[in-house]
Amino acid sequence: MKKILAFDVDGVLLAPKSSWKVMHSHFGVDNSENVKRYFEGKITYDDFVRMDIELLLKKNPKVTKDDFENLRLKIEPNPNYEELSNFLRSVDGLKLAISGGIDVLVERIKDFYPIDKIYANKLIFQNNMLIGGKAEVEPEKKGIILSKFQGKKISVGDSKLDEGMFKVSDYSVLFNSDDDAKADFVIKGNDLKELTRLLRDLYYE
Repeated sequence: MKKILAFDVDGVLLAPKSSWKVMHSHFGVDNSENVKRYFEGKITYDDFVRMDIELLLKKNPKVTKDDFENLRLKIEPNPNYEELSNFLRSVDGLKLAISGGIDVLVERIKDFYPIDKIYANKLIFQNNMLIGGKAEVEPEKKGIILSKFQGKKISVGDSKLDEGMFKVSDYSVLFNSDDDAKADFVIKGNDLKELTRLLRDLYYE
């Protein structure tokens, strides 16, 4: 049976818990009101992404793709990422990254891990200038993406937002989380060596 390893990115493969927060902190933007309205159901996720980029551009009207690429290089992986990277290189299953984060920052994982497909929300640039964004991965609906793939699924996430992905998986792992999310296995802390040990056992079960 084909095997599929699916990872949330922020807080799992990469150290920051949110690439949105990395962006907002770097550019000096407070989007807490947008977050509140989204989780209260007052705006859609499409609205949330659009309004967040508008908020950023209002304060920083000349943001470039180069700005984001420089910011991306500052993002580090979680400890012992080499252990996970080597394991992923050793298996021939499909490796997916399904992130509610931002593509230009999430793509930092390419520098550390052999991932086959990356799903994330997109920033739109024109002549190197940021002009907008497009919602591609709603955080609570990652399971919709994962369910399109057939095979033995093992998923790893770090919050309740990943429960949609967990529900369509054969095995789920809650990693580096303070949330009381429902998962088959829980790993406290952010040591990827410990996660790799568990994934190896599940993969070859």
